[in-house]
Amino acid sequence: MTFAHLILAAGTSGKAVSSGGSSAWVTPTIVIAVVSLAVSLWTFFLTGRRSRVDRQRQVFADAMDAVMTYREYPFIVFRRNADDLASERRRISADLSELQAKLNGFRGRLKVEDRYVGERFAELLGATRRIAGPMIAEAWNGEPASADENVHNPGFDLTPLNVYDQLYLQAVADHLGLLWAPLRRRLHKRSGKKRQYAA
Repeated sequence: MTFAHLILAAGTSGKAVSSGGSSAWVTPTIVIAVVSLAVSLWTFFLTGRRSRVDRQRQVFADAMDAVMTYREYPFIVFRRNADDLASERRRISADLSELQAKLNGFRGRLKVEDRYVGERFAELLGATRRIAGPMIAEAWNGEPASADENVHNPGFDLTPLNVYDQLYLQAVADHLGLLWAPLRRRLHKRSGKKRQYAA
C-alpha cells in the first residue's frame, strides 16, 4: 500500500466515524501520524546509508593507500642504508610482510563490501604485484644507492598500472554515488561506445 493510499484510507475512516464533533480531529490526527512515521523511516534510512557510505569510503581509500605504499618498495629497497644492510633487510622485509598481509585482508574485505569493487581491487592488486614485485626483487639484487645523487628513480616504470587505478576508482565512485551503481556502469559503457564511434 502506497503513502497516497494510506492518506486516502485515513480520510475514508474519518468519514466513517459519526458526524459528531469527534470526527473533526480524527482524520488530521491519523494523517499527521502517518506523515510522521514516513518522515522518521526516511530519516532512519538516510542516516544509515550515510553512515555506511562514510565507512566504505574510508575502507576503499585505505585499500588504495596500501597499494600505493607497496609500489614505493622498489624505491625503498633501492635507497636502503648501505652501511647496515643486515638491519635494513630485516626492517624492510618485516614491513613488507605486514603490508602484504594487509593487502590480502583488503582483497577479501572489499569483495564483502561490494563484489564489483572487490573484483576491480583484486585486478589492481594482482597487476601491482605482477609489475612492482619484480622491481622489488631487482632492487634487492642490485646495489643500494651509495650517494644522495644516486637516489633518483633508477628506471622503474609503474605507468602501466594507471589503467587499473582508473578502473578501481571509477568502480568506487559508481558504488558511492546516488545513482544505482549497475546503472551508472551501463551509462559509462554507453558513453564510451559513443566516444569510440565518434573518433
